[in-house]
Amino acid sequence: MTTTRPHAIRLFLSACAVLTLAACAGPVTAPPQSSRTEIQQETLKQQSLLFERHVADSGRIFALSYPLMVANAEFCRPRTSPTVGATVWNIYGLKGNAQTIARQAYGLGPRLALRDVVRNSPAARAGLRAGDILIAINGQNLPANAKAAQIAENLVKQSGMRPVDIVFERGGRAQSTVMQPVEGCNYPVILDSNSNEINAYADGQKIVISRGIVRFSENDNEVAMVIAHELGHSALLHVNKMRQNATVGSLGGLAIDSLLAAAGVSTGGAATQMGGQMALQQYSVPFEQEADYVGMYFMERAGYNTSNVANFWRRMGAENARSINTRTTHPTSVERFLAIERTYAEIQSKKRAGQQLVPNMQQRR
Repeated sequence: MTTTRPHAIRLFLSACAVLTLAACAGPVTAPPQSSRTEIQQETLKQQSLLFERHVADSGRIFALSYPLMVANAEFCRPRTSPTVGATVWNIYGLKGNAQTIARQAYGLGPRLALRDVVRNSPAARAGLRAGDILIAINGQNLPANAKAAQIAENLVKQSGMRPVDIVFERGGRAQSTVMQPVEGCNYPVILDSNSNEINAYADGQKIVISRGIVRFSENDNEVAMVIAHELGHSALLHVNKMRQNATVGSLGGLAIDSLLAAAGVSTGGAATQMGGQMALQQYSVPFEQEADYVGMYFMERAGYNTSNVANFWRRMGAENARSINTRTTHPTSVERFLAIERTYAEIQSKKRAGQQLVPNMQQRR
């Protein structure tokens, strides 16, 4: 039988690999080995720790963002919605081992339960607590399935700003209460537990905070500053403005590409692409500066301590030397530190004078 060339090559490479491994030096001691069962048990413990940390961090992000959304609703209109300061979950919203972990760690099952209840929120004032089982909202029973969370959210939204009747279970006993929703910015804040980068962004629909930001920040005020910054982007429609600028720039570039094409020069759409990119970045740094400025006002209006939050940017400079003196799509960390310190002084001056805490607007010519 004739050996085919590809098969012969594979045999040759395998032989080389065997000879190479045989020549490798190995360990000389005998470390203890774990059984498969022990490895599986420890894997589950570490996955449980990861999951519980995600739940705790998500709850912290929600609790920090809630006051910002409520105190600054007027800046987000018309993108606001009724909010009660609580999150819900059940086992159907989780996958794989997370279901097992949630059952064991939180007693979570198929019925909808409250996961987070923010202090002094409508839900808290109505006497609700994390772990309460929701039975009915405004007379409609909630199912124990994958749609329960969405149904509950829709029922609250349908109530608008009217009181919401709640039937819930605690300790095996059914109880009832009434919540009075308040208006809040409708930009959900989501924790990205898979990212250890020091990063956050707003896409015009939601705000995403990386796990790296939570770990890098030294206190709640610094995390709130990052959320307030992204809320500034959202409330001032920066994403929409940048997309609009990119479209205008692309159209300008397209005109140049068309003129050159008529003259017999093919650009391959280079001017269109360049025009869009240049227009996209035209106001990138000013938008970041504006979000920092407005975000400080958002924090102060929500009751956060803004006195030392600028130190976040000093530490950012120590973390990333390039950010100290290099502008990209963002101001340098030096510029951001100084601007936030000046904004703090501006806000304190307005408070002493009894002035309204709203950002200064540019004078129109």
